[in-house]
Amino acid sequence: MNNNLQKKRLAQLAGLALTTSLFSSIAAAEVSGNISLTNDYRFRGVSQTAGDFAVQGGIDWSFESGFSVGAWASNLDYDTPDYNGPDIEYDFYAAYGGEVHDNLSYDITLYRYNYSGESDLGYFEMTAGVEFSGFRVAYWYTNDFGGSDLDYHYGELNYSYEFIEHWSLNLHYGYSIGDALDDGEDFDSYSDYSVVVSTELLGLGLSLAWLGTDLSSEKKVSDGVFQNDDTVLASVSYAF
Repeated sequence: MNNNLQKKRLAQLAGLALTTSLFSSIAAAEVSGNISLTNDYRFRGVSQTAGDFAVQGGIDWSFESGFSVGAWASNLDYDTPDYNGPDIEYDFYAAYGGEVHDNLSYDITLYRYNYSGESDLGYFEMTAGVEFSGFRVAYWYTNDFGGSDLDYHYGELNYSYEFIEHWSLNLHYGYSIGDALDDGEDFDSYSDYSVVVSTELLGLGLSLAWLGTDLSSEKKVSDGVFQNDDTVLASVSYAF
């Protein structure tokens, strides 16, 4: 057989094997999804829907190797008298995680936030987290928050406890700091926190949360775009 022809056939067989392996991995992946309705979409204490309802949903593919990928979307309201903002946020992520032992796990994730229309707000963000016996600590970082070319750091501590079967208490504390805050909002850091009670009923996930921040009174926004005042959030979700 001609050497060139033999090499070509070997390359074709290798490509076929790689493609077959890839499709087999995809077929073996665990697929899950969710859809939810909430009375406000809050991101780190700040409303993304001007205090109005949000419909959100996502889909995830998880592989036995520990890798996972997914997508998530929500409606938005960034409109002001001087700015016609995007109406949809759609995000993608790729992650890797695993267990050290039964009570200790870790994960590393890269997110890409995207926004509809001709918006230039899109950006990448990385996070690394550790979970231990109901506690989760995570650190988030981007050098281009909201397309601003400015850095943003976010640290969070969470605790989840099932106090009755199917009833959980979830506590959250987050701390934001970075040039992106100082440049756009005339302050360099703030904290957000929440207390959430969640349960399941008739196949639906239900939650009721109180959210707040330590922003000073002159920095509080209680009406319109980017509300950041203390609030109560209710949500209903369905996972499949």
